[in-house]
Amino acid sequence: MISILYLSHCGSSIGGGEKQLAYLVTHLNRERYHPLVVCPDDGVFAEQLRGADIPTVILNLPPWRKAKSRIARHSAAAKLASLAKAHHTQLVHTSDSWLNPYVWYIRKHLKIPVVSHVRNILTPTQVRKYRFDRMDSIIAISEQSKAPLVQAGIHSEKIDVILNCVDLSVFQPAPVGTMSECSSVPSAVRAEFSRCRPTSPFIIGIVGRIEPFKRQKAFVEIADAVFAQCKNVRFHIIGAALDMPEHRTYQREVRELVAKYQLNEAICFAGHRTDMPRVMQELHLLITLSAGSVIAEAMASGKPVIGTSIGSTSEMIVDDVTGWVMPAHPVEAIAARIVQLVKNPNRCAQMGCAARRQAVEAFSIQTHVQKVQDVYEKLLSAF
Repeated sequence: MISILYLSHCGSSIGGGEKQLAYLVTHLNRERYHPLVVCPDDGVFAEQLRGADIPTVILNLPPWRKAKSRIARHSAAAKLASLAKAHHTQLVHTSDSWLNPYVWYIRKHLKIPVVSHVRNILTPTQVRKYRFDRMDSIIAISEQSKAPLVQAGIHSEKIDVILNCVDLSVFQPAPVGTMSECSSVPSAVRAEFSRCRPTSPFIIGIVGRIEPFKRQKAFVEIADAVFAQCKNVRFHIIGAALDMPEHRTYQREVRELVAKYQLNEAICFAGHRTDMPRVMQELHLLITLSAGSVIAEAMASGKPVIGTSIGSTSEMIVDDVTGWVMPAHPVEAIAARIVQLVKNPNRCAQMGCAARRQAVEAFSIQTHVQKVQDVYEKLLSAF
């Protein structure tokens, strides 16, 4: 039995990275691997792991590079190394590359292989700052995420690109009877359904924490451009801001922008939702301006996706088939694509069906986990 220590960025909330880590540790070959997850705080994600019978430990891991953490970080690292040793850990995998210094500390003291997961677009400077050269293996979620690693001097052979996954049994197309269903219902029937419900609003959503990186303000700009042409649309901002000054300020700015454009009746702040499969079924179209596993969730739910060329977006969306990959600016170009689908529900349904097929082929948990396990085996055989 191979004991693997996982480091999570968060234990108190669930974002895309936490979802992907949960998929991985709950679907590992448990006859071969024994996972132990370390979370820096307690809460909903740690509870989910414990509920899935995944051994979970809470251990505060202060930000390594902050001056005020200089003393605390070494104490935390020593505790982490002791924990790894006590559990006979044979490999460490951090789900967040900002924890690389802790991973390196363990490697240096226990002489075991370490893996860092890159879920963001880094700069070459960040690659060097977080010492990716010290990692034995790196998993990037897209070729775009891999590029700055190579530019910073990391050997390409050390990097594996593994796309995010989604639970296809949970994220499914809407039941028969909804316009956006992905089934064998003939297009003529779907067209009649649409004709008989002309007042049903077309729902467009953006999902993620309300923060600058997710670009909800740009979503409001897009909504304004769409609403000027189509009144039978509604926009859902799904997610909430963390209790941080920067995020609270940004959330206020988003709401102020909604008021400025007089879109209070058209834009709904849905808040944090824990029922994402249902959320996806409620939408007709997903907009993402920051990439992430939400793309796979929407596509598995039979929804087309419009995204910008960041992260794994261009590798997940088949342009003009399952959605579109668009430049971030001007927002009017994105709005024009949305209007196309609002005015042509059959095209929207067709793209949604194609999205589901693509998700089944490319984003299954089994495929993802097997590729990660292949990385583990390659490392373990080399040590």
